[in-house]
Amino acid sequence: MSQMTTIKQCSINTSISNCEFLTDVISGLTQQQKSLPCKYFYDDKGAALFEQITRLQEYYVTRTELAILERYSKEIAQILPESLSIIEPGCGSGKKIAHLLAHMSKVKTFVPFEISTEMLNYSLAHLSPLFPELVIAPLLGDFTDSAMVKQLIKETALDSQTNLVYFPGSTLGNFNTLKAIEIMRNFQHLCGVNGYALIGIDLVKQRQVLLDAYDDKLGVTAAFNKNLLQRINDELNGSFNLANFNHESRYNEQHNRIEMHLVSLCEQTVIINNQQINFKQGESIHTENSHKYTLESFKQLAAQANLSLEQTWQDDNNYFALCLLRPL
Repeated sequence: MSQMTTIKQCSINTSISNCEFLTDVISGLTQQQKSLPCKYFYDDKGAALFEQITRLQEYYVTRTELAILERYSKEIAQILPESLSIIEPGCGSGKKIAHLLAHMSKVKTFVPFEISTEMLNYSLAHLSPLFPELVIAPLLGDFTDSAMVKQLIKETALDSQTNLVYFPGSTLGNFNTLKAIEIMRNFQHLCGVNGYALIGIDLVKQRQVLLDAYDDKLGVTAAFNKNLLQRINDELNGSFNLANFNHESRYNEQHNRIEMHLVSLCEQTVIINNQQINFKQGESIHTENSHKYTLESFKQLAAQANLSLEQTWQDDNNYFALCLLRPL
């Protein structure tokens, strides 16, 4: 049977409070370019919608990465130390790590680190029957919160052992350059003694392929984007009328990134926790970035986080890459 252990985290506050959520929402919506942090997409409904997105025809990212894992997982596993622990920030459904675990029988502990309770439970339900002897130590929290990560390292001494930090799915691209470097520096510390990081990145490609991937014909991505407004209504006493906003994906060539926006279809006023937010017709809320990289640009980014790019694995179309890194 899987052993469900608890990481020594008693003093770590791993939940996102409504106070923090409200502060972030009001701060973002009172800027000249209104914005909302993408980490708030993943309430239980948002997590379920994202799982639907991963199965869409237009969304090449997940199936491409899974194909790379199916093809190269054994090769990747042979490079890694036999006895290590795996930490997966933003573990999602657990389907991707299963490919690696199938070739790594001596993993000490698997630590799924997830902001969504639903996704954490989904991961455990998927992995436990497949790997009944695997010790799983789930952690509910926000891996983008550096203070939380540093406290976790301090209290668990994770940096005193050999770890693989597994960060698939091109999630790194959701963050601006400075935040991406900060997150990778945290990963560098989590690698521990002679450890590694395995990070997925979405590569620069044709503009239309990117636009379609973030604006599917079935409207699932639009529902995922608008669900953030519904969450504000439900949790922060908001008054968003979702029908008054339209989902848009835009490609920003200067920054090599896809942007998701919610565009106000009319002049309107929204109340959030008794605070008034005004919208002009055509004004947008910038909800997410997804940066696309070349191998060289990612190598330079990783170096700023004291990580050295050791090896990469790509699909035949050069759409996606899995990158193995080591601390400098």
